[in-house]
Amino acid sequence: MSTKGPSAIEPGKRILVTGANGYIGSHVVDLLLSLNYLVRGTIRTDRPWLNQFFESKYGPGRFETVTIPKLDDQEALLEALRDVSGIIHVASDVSMAPNASEIIPYAVSLTETILTVAAKASVSRVVFTSSSAAAYMTQPGVEGIVVTKDTWNDAAVKAAWDRNTPAEFQGFMAYMASKTESERAAWRWIERNKPKFAFNTVLPNFTLGRILHPHIAGSTMKWTSELLEGNDSIMKLVPPQHYVDVGDVARIHVIALLESTVQSERLFAMAYPFTWNAVVNILRELRPFSKGLVPPPTNELEDLSNVLPLKRAKALLKSFFGQSDWTGLSDSLEAGITSLGL
Repeated sequence: MSTKGPSAIEPGKRILVTGANGYIGSHVVDLLLSLNYLVRGTIRTDRPWLNQFFESKYGPGRFETVTIPKLDDQEALLEALRDVSGIIHVASDVSMAPNASEIIPYAVSLTETILTVAAKASVSRVVFTSSSAAAYMTQPGVEGIVVTKDTWNDAAVKAAWDRNTPAEFQGFMAYMASKTESERAAWRWIERNKPKFAFNTVLPNFTLGRILHPHIAGSTMKWTSELLEGNDSIMKLVPPQHYVDVGDVARIHVIALLESTVQSERLFAMAYPFTWNAVVNILRELRPFSKGLVPPPTNELEDLSNVLPLKRAKALLKSFFGQSDWTGLSDSLEAGITSLGL
């Protein structure tokens, strides 16, 4: 894959990607390597298979890992940033643990640590992976919801701290609140400290598509694939919202890093609304002989939210990568289940 114009960071420079062994992080690494950048990926524990995977694909000396058990270790981070020109901070707590008093403050502290260390290093651009959940909470069937670049999910923050929130939703609320508060803290830090580096955030929604390696958990794609095996848990926990292909998420991250005209922006990596009816029907078409596929839900409503910043992200996909539209839902599902051997 190539880009259509000059980049803010020249090919051949080294980029630090945190959470390099994750679903999104691995795709960001893969795309950067394909564009002839060097990549240093942070991991919490040794992952020799990750080095082997990228070395077999791109050759030796292009990708390396650094093990940092806790990313709030400023000394270790500063060492990891040696000879680094840009940062894409993807790593995040996706445990869905229900303890807001631990999850939220740690997420905020981690974000501020990354920015503080980046300011001490020689990086020129920093990208932070947020989530559409930092902007709003999906309410299927509700008309009149307008999401702008300045919208924040205060409802999730309130629910995360509310003891009356049903137990089955506490983990999701804590996660959404952590993304809201950590991204908001990042922008406050930028405003307060005015660093020399350019800063952007990326807000993906429900991510589907190819999983690069069997040791990568696969997150939302793995959960969705379990519909083929009779497990409908994901449909019960996650309402209809916008999907996005993981490859497109990686492209938006790289645009946020390399496109010089993108500065101080929130880029919403979201394709189109989906319903679980549509997902189940597509899976039936893709795997017609599957006997375990769950039945489609009934009386399902669509996410009617008007997310205004989506026009900007789609335009950047075209101008930077020459991609006229988001990857389709069927293509994303096909790539995902095939990569899982289903």
